[in-house]
Amino acid sequence: MPLRSLAPSLLLSLWLPVLAWAGFIFYLSSIPHLRFLKNDVLDFIVRKIGHMGVFGILARLLARAFTGSTYWSWKKIFATSLALTFLYACIDEYHQAFVCGRIGSAKDVTIDTLGAWLALGLMP
Repeated sequence: MPLRSLAPSLLLSLWLPVLAWAGFIFYLSSIPHLRFLKNDVLDFIVRKIGHMGVFGILARLLARAFTGSTYWSWKKIFATSLALTFLYACIDEYHQAFVCGRIGSAKDVTIDTLGAWLALGLMP
């Protein structure tokens, strides 16, 4: 199906938040030894919930952008948004592998993708 013919300002308003949020995720991934709490267990829980949250938001922003700029069905928007979020999670974990005090983790990709899936599934 074709893309919608939209004014550049509308396209920008749909896709700029996606790019800005992806940049925010990249920024967070660039912080060496990122911790939020002194307690190891609580810090671990907060970071994993954070993974789900930030990638859930990315998935919703992608779905919003596709909804406004295509004629796709929700099923295609859901699948594409989930796939792109998964790919970005993979890229993010690869990036973290080069940051001091951080590691790339397939488990985190799974957690990120779960957050995206939940965000997309809970609010069609």
